Amino acid sequence: MTIEFWPRRLLKPRTPPKPKPPRARRPKLPIRAGQAHQKLSQAIICGDHALASWLDLVVKQDLVIGPPEAVKELRERLDAAMEPLPA
Repeated sequence: MTIEFWPRRLLKPRTPPKPKPPRARRPKLPIRAGQAHQKLSQAIICGDHALASWLDLVVKQDLVIGPPEAVKELRERLDAAMEPLPA
């Protein structure tokens, strides 16, 4: 017969881990025009209104950097996406 010695830390019950807060999906500002296009596509595909409205706010505050043509195209695409649906 052998005697086993268990470490004291293994004999104490473990506390359950604390749940982590959800990870923020919004990148640091300012963002590039290409990344803004990707976020807009993600919002359209997933139907995420919060992400689309956040992106609209970012564009209106001129926090999107990149070539002027890309920013202009993003604004047009965003205006079309944020337009209310016909009744």
